[in-house]
Amino acid sequence: MSVSDLETWRYWRDSETSTMEELVSRLRHVEPPTPAMEAGKAFAKLMERAMPGSLDVERSEGWTFDFTQLSGARFALPSVREIKAEVPFITPSGPVTLVGMVDQLDGLIVHDEKLTERWDAERYFDSMQWRCYLVMFGAKAFVYDVFQCLRDEERRHVVVTDYQAMTFYAYPDIRADVQDAVNELAAVIADHFPGLVTPDALAVAA
Repeated sequence: MSVSDLETWRYWRDSETSTMEELVSRLRHVEPPTPAMEAGKAFAKLMERAMPGSLDVERSEGWTFDFTQLSGARFALPSVREIKAEVPFITPSGPVTLVGMVDQLDGLIVHDEKLTERWDAERYFDSMQWRCYLVMFGAKAFVYDVFQCLRDEERRHVVVTDYQAMTFYAYPDIRADVQDAVNELAAVIADHFPGLVTPDALAVAA
C-alpha cells in the first residue's frame, strides 16, 4: 500500500460525489495522467537535481519551467532527496507494508514539493501524506514547499510565480491515526478488491 493510495482513499471517503468505480480505477492506477499530473511529475524530476541558486529557465520531461519571476524566494534543497521507506503494519485484514518516497529529508524534517495553480492551505490540513511520512521516517516536522504557477498545457510551459511553505508537526497520537487509516483501506481492499492483495501478503496471512 502506498502513501498515495492512502491519500486517495481519504479523499474518496470524504467526497460526496465519488463512486466506487472511481476508487477502483484510482487504486489500480489505470487512469491516464492529466496535464497537471504530467507537469507535476516533470517538476519533481527537475527538483531532484536542482542546485541552490541555479534555477532559472529549466527543461524537464518535455516541459519548460520558468523561475525568473520567483525573485527573493528562499526554499530548502537538502542533499538527501528521493528517499524511500517501507514500514510494516499489522491490521485486522492482514499484514500491510506501507510504502512511500519523500522528496527531501533534512535531518528530522521532511520536505515535499507541490506545484499548483491555486494556493489553498486548507487542502493540506486533513492529508494523510504528512502524517504517514512523519511516522515512517520518525521525523519531527513535515514541510510542504508549495510552488504556485501559471501552466500553459498546449506549450507545456510553466511559469512559477510564488512560493509558500506550510509546516506540520508530529503529535502524540499520530501513529494511531495512521494505523486507523491503514486498517480502513486494508479492509476495503480485502472486501472489495481482493485482486489488489499481493501474493506475499496472502502467504503471511495464511
